Amino acid sequence: MARLGVLLIVGLLAGCCSLPQASPPRPAPAQLPAGPRGTVRPDVSAANLAPAALSPARPAQYRRLTAAECRSLAVQNAALADDLDNHPDNEPPHSHPTKRQAEQAQTSKWVRGYAADELRNRAAGDALEAYFKLAAAEGQFDLVADAHTVLRAQLLAAEKAIKVGAADRADVERLRRQLLELESQLAKLEAGIAGLNAGLAGLLGLDPSDQTPIWPADPLRVGADVPDAEQAVQVAKRCRPDLNLLRVLSASDNYGGQLAKAVVTGINPLLGSSAPSNPLLAPVVALVGAMKKEPTKADAKLQREVEAALAARERQAESEVRAAVAMVRGNRLAVAAKAAEVRNHEARVAEAEKRVAAGVAGAQAELTVARLDLFKARGDLLEAVTDYLASDAKLRQATGTLVRE
Repeated sequence: MARLGVLLIVGLLAGCCSLPQASPPRPAPAQLPAGPRGTVRPDVSAANLAPAALSPARPAQYRRLTAAECRSLAVQNAALADDLDNHPDNEPPHSHPTKRQAEQAQTSKWVRGYAADELRNRAAGDALEAYFKLAAAEGQFDLVADAHTVLRAQLLAAEKAIKVGAADRADVERLRRQLLELESQLAKLEAGIAGLNAGLAGLLGLDPSDQTPIWPADPLRVGADVPDAEQAVQVAKRCRPDLNLLRVLSASDNYGGQLAKAVVTGINPLLGSSAPSNPLLAPVVALVGAMKKEPTKADAKLQREVEAALAARERQAESEVRAAVAMVRGNRLAVAAKAAEVRNHEARVAEAEKRVAAGVAGAQAELTVARLDLFKARGDLLEAVTDYLASDAKLRQATGTLVRE
């Protein structure tokens, strides 16, 4: 009987296969016109743009959001995570389920649950990354706006002095160029803030019609603890949803069955077994499969693929955790260096203020330069702190703990 089934499959394959047809001739490639080298110059004549006379005003009202709230909302609104948790295959049939059906439902519940947590963990990491970028952009906007105010006051004073016959000691043209550069930075920051708000609204499930921007109300505190790489690796091996998902498949009686096939195919479609495309062959293949007395090589192949995927993912997880720990440590040292730089500039500003109070000639210009340098140093410190906090969130994502907090 088995021999008859095999012969039938061979006969159907022979009858259903057709000779490959020759592909149509390709059209001749397009020929672009040739010419000498030109110039690349922007044309803004139609834009009717003029530099802003003052720094742009900010909104009066914001929606306050902390980093912890950001993580929580991202976890709650992770796309498709709830659908995986509530998949119909997660529950056995209501009427007299067999032992095998109950085991398959339990495996589905665990596998799809870990898959849902993986989506939530990634969503929380993406949201926190955008959150700290927003905090950096809002803080940078205020610092650049303050620098714009100081520089514009010096420019107005210099222009006023020139009008009454004084020499141009402040280099008015240089001040104007600096103001234009600051206005360009403000415009870029404003556009970036709008984009980050839109992205966060989608990640957190906020009302897209609400135009009130988000205010990052986190204290941006740098902790005293330095992460330990070995401990973080152990936490990742225990908590990462992607690792636990593969462990459930590896430990199941039939290595996960169709669930394992779906996961392996998702890793690389070429790993999956090719199904017959001819619908006439499906009943025959099913008949031959029903005649099997015991598992075939396909089961062993699936087991090897699941175990290989688990081993590879464990190595990848350890690499990601160690890289994240190194980034946290490096960013923490950068914060310390930038904080020391800010203190130096603050001392320089204080000294310049004393010289202005004493009536020293040229001290006002020195004070302006010192204040501008201080604004820049504070911006660098803000960027270093938000980079540190973002890398800390990336470490928590790499260990799989963002979804558990």
